[in-house]
Amino acid sequence: MDCREIQKSFIPFIDDKLSIRELEAFLKHMESCQNCREEYDIYYTMIAGMRYLESDNMEAFRFDSWQKLQSAEDYLIKYKIVLAEKIIIFVLLCLGAVLLL
Repeated sequence: MDCREIQKSFIPFIDDKLSIRELEAFLKHMESCQNCREEYDIYYTMIAGMRYLESDNMEAFRFDSWQKLQSAEDYLIKYKIVLAEKIIIFVLLCLGAVLLL
């Protein structure tokens, strides 16, 4: 993804609307692009502030922009671990079925 695509993804990222593939590309780009990280920080602060003022839920935006990125990275790692576990279980079930035949 280039910077323009990443910047179009800021709001879907903040709203947790990116697919796993999009999230992975987004986070990879954010790691390497200082300009996009700075732009994201501004976007997040502005959007979170506006939503906080409109919201009755005072806890809705307790994270800062960097915590949101870290939370997404943690989610992606957990997703990959669960996916690997599912694949291993599937392979073991298939091996068990073959051995029973």
